[in-house]
Amino acid sequence: MVENMSCKRNLLQLVTGTELEKAISVYSSFNAAPIWAVAENYRFEPAFVEGKKLMAEIGDIINFHVIIEGSMNSSNPYFSSSWRRDFVGGFILDMGVHYISGLRMLLGSEVTSVSAITSHVDSTVPPPDHISSTIQTENGSSGVFVMIVSSRSPKVLWRMVGLKGTLQVERGNKDGKHGYTVILYTADGQSKSWFYPFSGVTEELKTFLSDISLASLKKDGSYQVEPRLSYVEGARDVAVLDAMLESGKRQGAPISVKNL
Repeated sequence: MVENMSCKRNLLQLVTGTELEKAISVYSSFNAAPIWAVAENYRFEPAFVEGKKLMAEIGDIINFHVIIEGSMNSSNPYFSSSWRRDFVGGFILDMGVHYISGLRMLLGSEVTSVSAITSHVDSTVPPPDHISSTIQTENGSSGVFVMIVSSRSPKVLWRMVGLKGTLQVERGNKDGKHGYTVILYTADGQSKSWFYPFSGVTEELKTFLSDISLASLKKDGSYQVEPRLSYVEGARDVAVLDAMLESGKRQGAPISVKNL
């Protein structure tokens, strides 16, 4: 991947660990840096774009929790992809960065420290296949992140509890379309819900192509890309998972998240 940085423009799947740090170093050394966009579709999913706007209505965050019960098994088309599983962290890291991305987008506050327990129960998937972590953010709020790689009853849920209400984003389907249901519970006991079909991949690619077009008009490399495509955002997602995995290795010891 580092060699590809010599190209003019790149839309990349996020890499991890020392390779990521090396890539950031190489990228920073360019005088007129190419566009380096990290392909993270969750930041472009309408459910999270609209959900982020609704966060103001629930007031100060008391607590949040993310529950991920995945469906990664031999019937999943991604199951045999070696590049998704043959590295430290396996599917927890490969899949988990998306869920952390959704959490960070809703919170609008960076994760500062974590404490996690990991385990490996399902021998058909690489270790670990479960992680349970507490999370502390820079604004003082805290929550939990629980992820199982392969479950018989898949569920994907973000729930943010505030002083004035609760916001929930949950994966599901409606009228034959897969997507997310966003529910806003208000202080008066009422609720509103919206369903948004998946479209994040399409939206991120459209944004990336637009950035290329606009950047080509500025030959000095000064064009600033859409922040949601920034490699820094992707690196921060990975940093949270890396810290959780490190904490798991240390039997739940608190680990500070790298400040990137």
